[in-house]
Amino acid sequence: MTKISKQVYKDRLHSLFDVMKTKNLDALIITHDDEYLSYELSDDCQRILYVCGFSGSAANLVIIKNINETKKNHEPLINKQTQEQYTELKACALFTDGRYLVQAKEQIDTDIYSIINRSELNECEFLIHKLPRQARVGIDLTTISYEQYLEFKKALKTAEIHLIGYDGSLVDLIWDDRPKAPCSAVQIYPDEYNGLPSLVKRQNLASSLRKNNIDATIISSPQNICWLLNIRGRDKASLPVINSRLVAYSNEAIEWYVDEERFNDDILDDLEEHYGHIDIFPPDRFDDLLERLNSSKCTVYVDPKATNAKIIGILLEGATKLIQGLDLCELPKAKKNYLEIAGMHKAHLKDGVAMCRFLAWLDDVTQVDNIVDLDSYIKKVEDIDEAKLSERAESFRKVEGDYIEPSFDTISAIGANAAMCHYNFKEINTPKKLGVDPIYLIDSGAHYLEGTTDITRTVLVGPNLDDEIKRMYTLVLKAHISLTTTIFPRGTSGLQLDAIARRPLWDYGFDYQHGTGHGVGHVLSVHEGPQGISTKYSQVPLEEGMVLSIEPGFYKENHYGIRLENLVVVEKCTMQGCKHMLCFVPLTAVPFDKRLIVREMLTTKEREWLNNYHSHVNSLVKSASSTLSDFEVNWLNQATAEI
Repeated sequence: MTKISKQVYKDRLHSLFDVMKTKNLDALIITHDDEYLSYELSDDCQRILYVCGFSGSAANLVIIKNINETKKNHEPLINKQTQEQYTELKACALFTDGRYLVQAKEQIDTDIYSIINRSELNECEFLIHKLPRQARVGIDLTTISYEQYLEFKKALKTAEIHLIGYDGSLVDLIWDDRPKAPCSAVQIYPDEYNGLPSLVKRQNLASSLRKNNIDATIISSPQNICWLLNIRGRDKASLPVINSRLVAYSNEAIEWYVDEERFNDDILDDLEEHYGHIDIFPPDRFDDLLERLNSSKCTVYVDPKATNAKIIGILLEGATKLIQGLDLCELPKAKKNYLEIAGMHKAHLKDGVAMCRFLAWLDDVTQVDNIVDLDSYIKKVEDIDEAKLSERAESFRKVEGDYIEPSFDTISAIGANAAMCHYNFKEINTPKKLGVDPIYLIDSGAHYLEGTTDITRTVLVGPNLDDEIKRMYTLVLKAHISLTTTIFPRGTSGLQLDAIARRPLWDYGFDYQHGTGHGVGHVLSVHEGPQGISTKYSQVPLEEGMVLSIEPGFYKENHYGIRLENLVVVEKCTMQGCKHMLCFVPLTAVPFDKRLIVREMLTTKEREWLNNYHSHVNSLVKSASSTLSDFEVNWLNQATAEI
């Protein structure tokens, strides 16, 4: 990756100041997401990256110009003990969460930007402290949800600060070489893999609208559109979607606002047979639709979390009766049908074979148990860095049948780099090499035609392993087992379950600053809602068929990071007396590294679970592949042997 100098970022910031001056703005909020409110961005939407160099997937950038000329009319919103630290905050700030704090320090110019954990201080609190009354703050209405926009506006209004909305990002006005937006071809996702024809999904959606006396619903999420129509695309790396919008009516009619360039003559007839008749319009006609809905005085359903503020703002200006709630495709999409679940199991079998072969290869390369001379070891592995490890892992996946692409950018992190939860070796000039660091973390996954995978393993790769690392690895494993083995009643949400995973770490005074689990799509986004397991934003009850990750971790800045992740599916519990309850069934089939476990820290039940899981992995992987070499079979037998 070509490194951009600090001066370039300074020049871009000053160009943005000039634009703000012409708009009579005192400050600007640059939100991360694109106009579809997706955090997975194509190159043309990487606005925060363009302005300051930060590449993380969760952040907002706040820019204040002429801060020295402003007059504070409000008391600080924090207590006196932290006043000194608060007033030292710079005029520009990046707001992110605990996953990205270390990464942000590495990527952006801290002489210009403060890096702020949003859970400790949010954007509006910062602006209220820095700006005078009647200040004007700009924001792009197309890249913020209506719900978030209202929160910002309400908070700033208490300090008499005006939030000024724009139809489009002001960053685009200074981005002369902005890449062209992607426009991939529409691809049919066969019914033999999706389990429910699009026509049936459309009928179910229309029935739901009629039941609730709703005339139409606007779907702004490309993922939900692709799910509803049983199509896929390649508009984003690792996210097989078509950027578009759709309106579905209670009479089963559908209008799809999508570039016609995405269709060729050969596919149009096949598409109509696949998903029925749909009226197709170019995207620039979408505003016309909003005006038409307004003039018709119909009842329209929208999701305020998944629809940008511009769209809902236009509807509220007209005569449309607006009903707001969770996108009507979200829950049906999250609850995988029997064919989708069967496909997820098949995909994880392939992935298990690939990852076991990768870990066997890695153990053979490092041969940690046989290190005698450190210098000789370093010389032996000096050509293997994080990039090559990532490429090698993908190479094993590529030979598995129906492999499509990675499901996200691989986190391949040696030593201290693993302390950055979402570290990406592609964003530094020199990926780290194997050598003196004892452990390596790889968080990776793939889209196969049958399903999507996501797995994290932390493994031994070098010398200098100490008792602290083994102790923390074991605590993270205990956290993983604690939640995986939990049986819970129907109606339980991820918010209620999150503490169960954290308890083994809390008992020793430790924690991690990310969610414990996220929903996973079926050949769609590897991070899918509405289900999740975290301390916030996860109040949707878990239901049968939902697929989630379980991934507790521990991170010691500048030293190491540990995370252990399996995907699980929610199923009915089969235990006697608990058949009315739900449980998690693992999909992932890859061993944990026993060399990092302190056996005495595991309870009898925890050892029993681990041994049973490893036995299951052994039989699954062997039955799924007839191409394992004798060495790979021997490695698998040792890696899954009882402890």
